[in-house]
This record gives sequence, C-alpha cells and structure tokens, in this order.
Amino acid sequence: MPEFRIQDLRDRAAELPLLPGVYLYRDAHGTIIYVGKAKNLRNRVRSYFLDERLADMKTGTLIGEARQIDYIHVDN
Repeated sequence: MPEFRIQDLRDRAAELPLLPGVYLYRDAHGTIIYVGKAKNLRNRVRSYFLDERLADMKTGTLIGEARQIDYIHVDN
C-alpha cells in the first residue's frame, strides 16, 4: 500500500464540487471520524488545510488521523 501524504487529502479537497453537502473524514480503517456540512463543499473542506487551522489541536489531530474524504451532495 502506498505511503499516505497529507497532499493526497489536499488534492481530494480541491476536487470536491462547489455545491452544498455533507463531508465525511475517514481514518485508515474506513471508519468515519468526522462529519460536517457546508454550503460549498470545496471551500469548506479546503479550509481545514490552512496553516492556522492545522496548528489548532482539534483540526490538526483530525487531519493527522484522516486518510480519505467523501461527500454527499444535497440540494440545500
């Protein structure tokens, strides 16, 4: 299995649609570790990768544990 890189999550976040929805962070086992909602999925999820957000203990730990980002599009 290839080595995990945080850049992989950043790349995935950049691919998300500019639509409302629910995003799910999953760990290495595929277990959902965080669920959030957003009016704009791409912008919201990409905000987790800003340096000041990564420095925050809660967000930094989440991103450190995450290995996959999924989403569910909703109409509003």
